[in-house]
Amino acid sequence: MISIIFISVDENVHYSLICKNTDSINSIENRLIKEYPELSNTDNYFLYKGKEMNKFKIFEDYKIKNGDIITRIQK
Repeated sequence: MISIIFISVDENVHYSLICKNTDSINSIENRLIKEYPELSNTDNYFLYKGKEMNKFKIFEDYKIKNGDIITRIQK
């Protein structure tokens, strides 16, 4: 289990989620939307270390570890 911090460039999102390294953005996006319902009507993409993430790749593929930050950007 790892804690990943999600933030947004507009500073409206700042949230830590407990995840598995086998989770993907796609699998946890609904948990993020539960906390921030306004995200459900937006087209979101996510960056890790400045690079766009494939929503279906698992965190382990990106070598994401405890405390890392993923940035949410609205298209």
